[in-house]
Amino acid sequence: MTDRPTLRRWLSWIEGLIPAKLRRDPVTRRRSLLALGILGANTLVGTALLVPLSLIRQPDLRAIALTNTGGCLLLMLLGVLFLRRGSLWLAGNWICGILYAGFVYAILRGGGVRAPFAICLALLPILAGIISGRRSGLAWGFISVATITGCYVAQAGGVELPDLNDPDTTVMLAFGALAGTSILVTWMTSFSEATKEAAIVQIEQASAQLASAIQEEEKARHAADQAIAANAAKSAFLATMSHELRTPLNAILGYSELVVDELRDRGGHDDLIDDIRKVHASGRHLLGLITDVLDLTRIEASRLELSPTEFEPAKLLREVAEIFIPLALRNNDVLTLDLADDIGEVHHDATRVRQVVINLVGNAIKFTRDGTVTVRLRGDPDLFEIFVEDTGIGIPIDKIERIFEPFTQVDASSTRRYEGTGLGLAVCRRLVSLMGGAIEVRSSVGRGSSFTVRLPRRYTIPERPVSVTTSAF
Repeated sequence: MTDRPTLRRWLSWIEGLIPAKLRRDPVTRRRSLLALGILGANTLVGTALLVPLSLIRQPDLRAIALTNTGGCLLLMLLGVLFLRRGSLWLAGNWICGILYAGFVYAILRGGGVRAPFAICLALLPILAGIISGRRSGLAWGFISVATITGCYVAQAGGVELPDLNDPDTTVMLAFGALAGTSILVTWMTSFSEATKEAAIVQIEQASAQLASAIQEEEKARHAADQAIAANAAKSAFLATMSHELRTPLNAILGYSELVVDELRDRGGHDDLIDDIRKVHASGRHLLGLITDVLDLTRIEASRLELSPTEFEPAKLLREVAEIFIPLALRNNDVLTLDLADDIGEVHHDATRVRQVVINLVGNAIKFTRDGTVTVRLRGDPDLFEIFVEDTGIGIPIDKIERIFEPFTQVDASSTRRYEGTGLGLAVCRRLVSLMGGAIEVRSSVGRGSSFTVRLPRRYTIPERPVSVTTSAF
C-alpha cells in the first residue's frame, strides 16, 4: 500500500495542474484534485477496457466498442483544459456529458436496459456532484434515471432495440462494466480520503497557528494593559514632580531678580549681574519646560480645565508680537502682522490660545535667520484662523507628523543647533484639539513653514470628558 508521504508528494505534483485561483480556497482546491483524479481514473479504466473490448468476436460490435471508448477517452481529456481555465462547473459537466454519450450509445446498441453498461449511468450524478456541485449532481441523477426509465418504457411498449451481444460477450461486457464502476467508486473514495487527510493536516496547522496567534494577542493585551498603567503612573508622577519643582524654581527666579536689583543699586558689579541673569534665564527656561510637561500630563489625564472668556484675538496677537520683537531683531528677522479687522470677539480660553500662539511664533523666529515671520488672522461667522508663516529652514515631508510628538524635533542636527525640548508643538496640538479645533502644517525644506490653527468662534463644553490619546514618552 502506498505510504502517506509518497501519496502527499503525488498529490503535490497533481496540484501543480490546478490554476492558482482554484488553489486559494480549500473547497475548490479539494474538488479540483478530485476532478483530476477522476480524469486519471477514467483514463486508466477506459484504457484497460480496450483490452477486453478488442476480444469481442463480432467485428461490427468490436469496432463500435473500440471507437466509442477511444473517442470518449480523447474527448474527456478536454476536461483538463477546462479545469486549467478555472471552471470546475464546465470541467465536471463536460466529463459527465462525454460519459453519458458513450454510455447511452452502448445501451442503445446493446439491448437497452439489459445492456451491461446501463449500470454505469449511476456514476454520473456522483461525478457531477463531486466536481461541479450539488445542483449538477442532482441534474445528472435526474438525467440518468430519466434515460433508464425512457428505455424501459420504450421496450415495455414494444420498441425493439438492437442487441449485438452474444451470451459470452454480454458476460464479458457486464464484467467490465461492473469492474470499471467498482474501480471508479473505489478510486473516488480513496482519493477523497487522501485529500481529506491533507485538509485535516492543513486545518491542524491552521489551528496551531491560530492558538499561537491567540497567545500572542493575550501577551500583547497584557503588555498594553501594563503600558496603560505605566503611562498613568508616569503622568501622575510627572504632574506631582512638576508641582514640586515649580515652587523652588519660582523662589530661585524671585531671589535672582532681587539679587540683580540689589547689585545694580550698589553699582560696580556688572559681571555678577550678567552671571545672575544667566541663572535667571536658565531658571525661566526650566520653568517653561516643567510647565509644558505639566500641561501635557494634565491633558493626557483629561484633567486640564479650560476657562473660556470673551476676548479679541487681534489684540492678543499684537501683545504676543510685542513680546517677540526683541528676539526677532536679534535673529535679523522681520516680524509682521496681517490682521483682519472684522473678526471681533471670540469665546475661548485666552490663556491657552496665547500659549499656542507663543509656541508657534517662538518656533518660527527660532528657526528663521535673516528672514520673515508673518502672523495672520482670518475668520468667518463660525471659525477663526491664525496663520504663522516663516521663511526658515523648513521641515522634510516625512518628518512633519513627528514634530507633534513629545520631545521630538526635525532631526539630530537641528536639535544640536537649535535649543528646545520638542514639547511645544506636542502641547499645541493637544490644546487645540481640546478646544475643538485643529492644527495643520505645510512646509518645504529651505523655504519655510506655515502653521494654521483653526478654532470655532465659541468654545462649547463637551458633553463627555475629552480624552486625547498621545504617545508615551
